[in-house]
Amino acid sequence: MTSPQVTSGEPVPHSEVVFILDCDNTVLDNDAVKADMDAQLHDLLGDAMAETFWREYEAVRTQTGTVDLPLTFERFDERHPDPVSAARLRSIIMDYPFAKRVFPETMATIAYLKTLGLPTIVSDGDSVYQPHKIEQSGLAAAVNWQVVIYVHKEEHADEIMARWPANLYVVVDDRGRILSALKNLHPDRFVTVHVTQGHYATSAAPETPPPDITVGSIGELQGFSLADFRAHLKPR
Repeated sequence: MTSPQVTSGEPVPHSEVVFILDCDNTVLDNDAVKADMDAQLHDLLGDAMAETFWREYEAVRTQTGTVDLPLTFERFDERHPDPVSAARLRSIIMDYPFAKRVFPETMATIAYLKTLGLPTIVSDGDSVYQPHKIEQSGLAAAVNWQVVIYVHKEEHADEIMARWPANLYVVVDDRGRILSALKNLHPDRFVTVHVTQGHYATSAAPETPPPDITVGSIGELQGFSLADFRAHLKPR
């Protein structure tokens, strides 16, 4: 899922700053999405089978290193081979109204970031569910389809920089581990912003180096100028 410009092979213009926005619990309340889905799965399947689904979900995530719902569905179907329930299960997850879980200040913040540079979404996840969620939520359109999905985004810094050339990259994420990894790779190009929303932000141990900037919500970015971000770059 990328902009028509990228898909067609045309070069993306050089930007002064590219904002690399995470999706889950950064611009979209994924904890609330999962809680809603959990309640509906318990109603559909009963407590025991709903818990079985989430165990398969976590086992697949451990095996693959990311959430992979297509594989989770496949594994669960082997334990609960009921085609009617399987169809309803998929509908609960794939037809979820994701737009209602976009954080209230997200769209205004993306509009503000467009006045400073190029906002993009770089998210971890599988190649089916995650792009579907970002599209259905309205987030892909909000960033002009400047979206890419990786299993582990911190392993693709050079690809991200080649895709969107810029002098400065501002990485906005709820996970300190990812921010720290990217800052270590390019301290003279990357500025890291930790959004303390969601369970990862509140449960993870501190990382080294710590985030350059910490905010309580995505909306707080509307109070930052380019100079505020540049102040956190390490000298070359």
